[in-house]
Amino acid sequence: MTAYFAGRHMAPFGSSTILTVDLGQQYLDYFVQFKHTLLSDPSSFIYSFSSGLGGDMVSEWSYYLMSPFNLIFLLASPKTIPVWILLVTVLKIGFAGFSMAWLIQKMGWLSNYWIPLFAINYPLSAWFIANDLNLLWLDTAAILPLLIWSLERLLAGKGWTLFATFLTATIITNYYIAWMIALFLCLYLPWRLLDTTIVVRRLQAIAQAAKAAAISVLLTMWLWLPTYVQLRLGKTTHNSSWSLHFDNNPIFLLLKLVPGSFDFDQMQTGQANFLVAPIIILSLWAYFAKRQTKIFEKIFALVIIAILFLATCFAPLTLLFHGGQYPVWYPARFSFIISFFFILLAAKGFTPDWQPGLIARTVFLLAVLALTVWASSQLLKVTYLDKLALLVFLFFYLATVLVLITFQMGPAKLILLTLTTAGFLTINVAKTLNHLSYLTNASYQAGSSRLLAASSAAKQNDRSWYRISQGMSRTYNDGFLAGFKAGSHFSSLLPAQSSSLFQNLGQVSGDSRIAYLDGTTVSDSLLAFKYYLQPTNALSGQSSYLRQSNRPDYDQAKIVASGNGWNLRQNSTALAPVYAASDKALQSPYSVRYPLGNQKYLLGSLVGNPSQDLLYQAPLQVGALDNLTISNRITGGTIQKVNKKQNGTVAFTFTPTTNDSYYLNIGGALDLNQVDIRLNGEKLTQSTAFQHTIDLNLLRNQANKEQILTVTLKNGANSRYLDDFTLYYFDEKAVNQDLAKLQQHPLKITQSNSRRISGTITTTADQSLIMTSIPAAPGWQAKLDGKVVTTKTVMKGFLAVQTKPGMHHLTLTYTPPFFLLGVIVSAFTATFALLRHFFNKNRTGVLRQR
Repeated sequence: MTAYFAGRHMAPFGSSTILTVDLGQQYLDYFVQFKHTLLSDPSSFIYSFSSGLGGDMVSEWSYYLMSPFNLIFLLASPKTIPVWILLVTVLKIGFAGFSMAWLIQKMGWLSNYWIPLFAINYPLSAWFIANDLNLLWLDTAAILPLLIWSLERLLAGKGWTLFATFLTATIITNYYIAWMIALFLCLYLPWRLLDTTIVVRRLQAIAQAAKAAAISVLLTMWLWLPTYVQLRLGKTTHNSSWSLHFDNNPIFLLLKLVPGSFDFDQMQTGQANFLVAPIIILSLWAYFAKRQTKIFEKIFALVIIAILFLATCFAPLTLLFHGGQYPVWYPARFSFIISFFFILLAAKGFTPDWQPGLIARTVFLLAVLALTVWASSQLLKVTYLDKLALLVFLFFYLATVLVLITFQMGPAKLILLTLTTAGFLTINVAKTLNHLSYLTNASYQAGSSRLLAASSAAKQNDRSWYRISQGMSRTYNDGFLAGFKAGSHFSSLLPAQSSSLFQNLGQVSGDSRIAYLDGTTVSDSLLAFKYYLQPTNALSGQSSYLRQSNRPDYDQAKIVASGNGWNLRQNSTALAPVYAASDKALQSPYSVRYPLGNQKYLLGSLVGNPSQDLLYQAPLQVGALDNLTISNRITGGTIQKVNKKQNGTVAFTFTPTTNDSYYLNIGGALDLNQVDIRLNGEKLTQSTAFQHTIDLNLLRNQANKEQILTVTLKNGANSRYLDDFTLYYFDEKAVNQDLAKLQQHPLKITQSNSRRISGTITTTADQSLIMTSIPAAPGWQAKLDGKVVTTKTVMKGFLAVQTKPGMHHLTLTYTPPFFLLGVIVSAFTATFALLRHFFNKNRTGVLRQR
């Protein structure tokens, strides 16, 4: 793997990096946060304001950051972390190979150099190669052989302690992959109990395994229990259909035996990756043909294989193995278990002198030729197949068969099988990873260096509590990378309430990500975005991708710092994170279709005037049409191409009557893919990852100047529904007056960290509500003047506390629900286990002395 990475010139070997897809867009930022938590801010293990206004972190650590290999990142800096990620990737894959070799050796199935011949198939199997970018899953999969070895020790009557230890490690490193392994163990244990060599009584073995599993579950309760609660708040709120149907055609799984059978499309909606070398597939015959193996054991092995393959395509089993939810990208995430079981059966059945008989040779030859012929007929239908891959498949399978039938045993057979196996797996590595593109080091540094510089400048300029809004962004997790309080976040454990809150505010939101990109003067100020990171015209070339949104409302704002391609501008109307407001906010209405209206009602309610006129609609006119037709109305109308082979453009005109900020309301049914929106010829940058209403920030200070807004349908976009396509503007004078009123009584923070804010605040008769921009969530506790009080929720998203007028001392503290219970149970279990261990050890010593 190191040789391949060096050949692709990945840092430190060249100008590229190992960063691709989620590894560069998500995980890298978590690794930086890992170091920050351990060395600078332990409280951020509990909660962080760097993730989408704020969010739970215990669950995030449980899924992303519990690998012991992550300790290596303590040596990294944001600048050098791509190099360290490459090192960790290589080490994890190497560890998987070691653990597989350890299992084979300890089981006595093979010896000497035959062990690495079989063992390398595990770390170089298709699952590991296709998922080398998903570092968070690799540890748990690598532990699997050691877990099975410890289970085999239990079955050999050598105790259950080691099994409990490795099972605990499996759960801690990644609970998600651990669930899949637990299901496999439920199949593996009864299969092994059919083996006549098992010395422990079957019921006793089951009881010991169950006891070890129970202890492991209790030892890890501190981690998985609060994580389960967060899953209930997020992914498990979305129901998946458990109907009896196939999600894909299982016959195409055969194509996964061809090297390089993976590409970007397969990453999204493909089939299971389980490829291993021909020696493994062919040696399965040796296992099932072995006379010493009981027939019931063989049948049960076939049942396990059938279940595992069905779980890659049959909906109920797919959902079962993935915890009740279909995976978003990277399907069949458990398929490493298929490869593992194949290798295990092959190693158990193979002997150095094994030669396939006539029937086996005939079956091998016909199967290989038939698969090659059929696969060649699919070349135009399957994107990852090519002629070279089929030739490699045919050559190495036939070569392996030829070696097996030519040599009975000896070094020549071992050497030739090693060459064919290593060659096949190496080609699979190259062809698989060549299907992916990787971020250049220059592109990564262009983003990270600017973000770090801007964050550092903000901290030097202002030590108070604030958030930074971004018009320039590298990923949704920039807050982790550069260490600032942010508005965007990308996580598989994103709470559903956070997603709903962002929709209500007109921001990009989905199941796994939220992005604060299209703020307004109102939303920026209410959410404590005191600074805005503005991209400048200097962003070009490899740094042009950093430009994420348009915020002309900041063009006249004060610049507090600047650098190459960025300005840090100050929002003078930003509120504190906690402030006094009217309790009428508790009844503030909201609608997912009208986010600007939500902001208007929220601001009005906070100042005690919900019906205040703050938001106005501005007229749009159709100016010109080019290769497009439009229905009678604009809002809720349809634009349609005349000639589908050419671009079509509609020009809307409007003339602002004030110098206020104007916003374009865009409904979720208006698909912006292959759509270009420009204002006076300047392209408006906008994410397309939304299915709800958003608001595009258009202009400011343009009173009485005609504006031309063009919408162009490019190739592939033949028509578009203008869902909620409407122009609005805020009365900024009235807005600023309201915000000034809310600035009168902020919380004077005396102490704060990532999970606690405390200070003094004065509330009045008309501002008796303590309002915050902290996302409401189970786990927040409010203490008012030393007494725990019940928290309230505003607009189903923001944390608030009702008070009586006067001066108060407020402390807000976040503790994950059931976290303390889990800690107590785990600590008690660990103490009990240790005491019992020492008691048994001392007892054994006393008995020996007697």
